[in-house]
Amino acid sequence: SRWALAPLPQRADRPIGWRAMVEKKKIYGDSQVFCRGRFVSGPDARSCVASLLMICVPSVIWHVEVGSFLLERFGPQLSLITAVLQSASLWLLLATALSDPGIVPRQESFVEQFDAHTKSFRMKQPPRYFDMVLRGHNFKLKYCTTCNIYRPPRCTHCSVCENCVERFDHHCPWIGNCVGKRNYWLFYLFVVFTGALNVMSLVTALAKISIVTVELKETVHGSSGAALWAAVKAEPLTAALSLYCVGLVWFTVGLSLYHMYLVATNQTTYEQVKGMYSDGSNPFDRGIPGNFKDVLLSPVRPRLFDARTGSVRWPIASSRSRSLHAPLRDPKSFS
Repeated sequence: SRWALAPLPQRADRPIGWRAMVEKKKIYGDSQVFCRGRFVSGPDARSCVASLLMICVPSVIWHVEVGSFLLERFGPQLSLITAVLQSASLWLLLATALSDPGIVPRQESFVEQFDAHTKSFRMKQPPRYFDMVLRGHNFKLKYCTTCNIYRPPRCTHCSVCENCVERFDHHCPWIGNCVGKRNYWLFYLFVVFTGALNVMSLVTALAKISIVTVELKETVHGSSGAALWAAVKAEPLTAALSLYCVGLVWFTVGLSLYHMYLVATNQTTYEQVKGMYSDGSNPFDRGIPGNFKDVLLSPVRPRLFDARTGSVRWPIASSRSRSLHAPLRDPKSFS
């Protein structure tokens, strides 16, 4: 489903009948397509299963051990809130893992590009860089020799998926997919809800251990340490869940805070790690309210290709009817 016929004009140096032997053209890299193109994931999509289990198994233990305890003692409110957090975390994980992050479809090799001005095929690779000015900031658009395009601003080639991805943030091994312009808002909500779920599970599990400890202390009239140890032995799954949450809470909450910072400053993980705007010259910074609106609330554009049919939706005009030196009609649309 990721191949499309590439009808090309006849070249004089090609043998007769060459057109019939043309192989189908690859329009994207190693991404996987499911359900007739409805879902797109990375080549390491199976790693998402481990993340699902890391959420599902503790959630089941929480409902069996902690949720039932809270339901009996304090009513259904805490159990309902935790169930909402668990459901949202799972749904957002799957939505991020199975969404197109903003793949820019590959174009024909430069040797197959027909220049309408000279009425001939190109024989040389385009210049490695293409200079442009956007919002008063100089950009060097790099020519990707794999995808045969000049990468728009903030677009980077992922070495795992082998795709150029708009506003590339990073390739996440926990979800098995790239995070980019089209699915960053899903990923952001996923880490926020997962961090909140982790905190909620930890606090409620510790609360149960504390309550049981107090009750046992009053019963056995022993020391606090002895009562705590007795509570841990009486509730081993709850104690194990508490330790599990303690081990993860620094990562999930820390990741949530880190991405809040990135959104507030309108940076991607790739840009921040590279220190691209460490001097404060970020041309995409619109202020904190504007950055949150731009990154999280902007309309999600349609895909640039049809994964089911293998057809390219961008560029609309034939690549043979325009110069490869001007591959972007409106570079601002990629900002």
